[in-house]
Amino acid sequence: MVVDHASGELSLGISGGRSAAGALVRRIVVVGGGITGLTCALACVRAGAHVEVIEAHASATRLPAHIDVVPNLLRDLARLGVAQACVQRGFAYSGLSVVDERGDEGFRLPTPSLAGPQLPPAVGIALADLLDLLEGAAVRSSVDVHRGCTVNRVDSESGRVIAEDGRVWEADLVLIAAGAGSPLASALLGPARPGVLRHAWWHALLPRPPWLDRSTWMAGSVGRRLLLVPISMSRAGVAVVSTEEASGPTDGYALTRQLKSWGSFPRRIAAAIDPSVPVVLHRVTSWLRDPPWHRGAVLCVGASAHVIAPPFGQSAAQDLEDAVVLGELAAAGLDRPRLLRQFTERRSERVRCLHELTERAALWTTQPEPATDLLQLAGEIDRLVATPA
Repeated sequence: MVVDHASGELSLGISGGRSAAGALVRRIVVVGGGITGLTCALACVRAGAHVEVIEAHASATRLPAHIDVVPNLLRDLARLGVAQACVQRGFAYSGLSVVDERGDEGFRLPTPSLAGPQLPPAVGIALADLLDLLEGAAVRSSVDVHRGCTVNRVDSESGRVIAEDGRVWEADLVLIAAGAGSPLASALLGPARPGVLRHAWWHALLPRPPWLDRSTWMAGSVGRRLLLVPISMSRAGVAVVSTEEASGPTDGYALTRQLKSWGSFPRRIAAAIDPSVPVVLHRVTSWLRDPPWHRGAVLCVGASAHVIAPPFGQSAAQDLEDAVVLGELAAAGLDRPRLLRQFTERRSERVRCLHELTERAALWTTQPEPATDLLQLAGEIDRLVATPA
């Protein structure tokens, strides 16, 4: 089948193996150089594979957004050997403070330490800084990164990847890490069924308020939600939740106007944002492909297979779990059929559970209902991710 493009840190061991059919997994091509693609590349090269990453953008994206490195995400970054660098580049914190529109704290949720005693429970970091760290670690580990290269065909039977400029790669396993809505993923597995979530999340960076030393979630009146996270001693990231119906300008002036129409706490945040600097308005949905997420020599990972709702920081965390599980299976010397079968067994049900829980939590942010207990949902998510994938 040919797929067409319509538009304390642990080290993984090295080993090799052969099935009766001789389907070795020694050459891996990753399509997509975002968080999922880079961490998959890093995990697999540390397991002994030769890995190449193909990324359409000629240079790294510098979106004004942050990543909330929650405990299970930090644990998996540690397993890839980059957690300490994230801590040094970002802002370590413990605890989630839940406040109202005046900024008065209603309660505080503890942050479990899952990455070991030598690391903090959680970290805030700029998205651009995390991507820089991951790409640097991948390149130092001998991953070949090809930027400015668009893939327009993948042959799932042979593992051949063909770029728009005519370059061809041969692989034992091709990973589609091109994000949600990837034409390559849809051509391979068919269109994904859309989820029920329809939100818009504004992202911006601002000077860190001196009092901000932990992740802070503002739960105001219906439709007024925001998350404020310290990402360095001098900067913070803010994510403001709106409905998908939000229309009109999508610049910093529009964001600050919205915040100024809310309570005193978001008005203080609006005053700290420079409206002339770039912001991002990200349309958010959630969906999950039915397993298996592979066909022939091609496997979809990250948002190409599952889009997890933003609350509780599990979207990026599940992308990292895909990477770590792949690395472990590659290091175990499994042939391709067994690797893909075990990947499906370890990932599909866990992701399904996280998808269900986080989607319920995300819907609550704009449509609160008495039947939804947010604290109970948070506890269920924490218990599920406390054990590594």
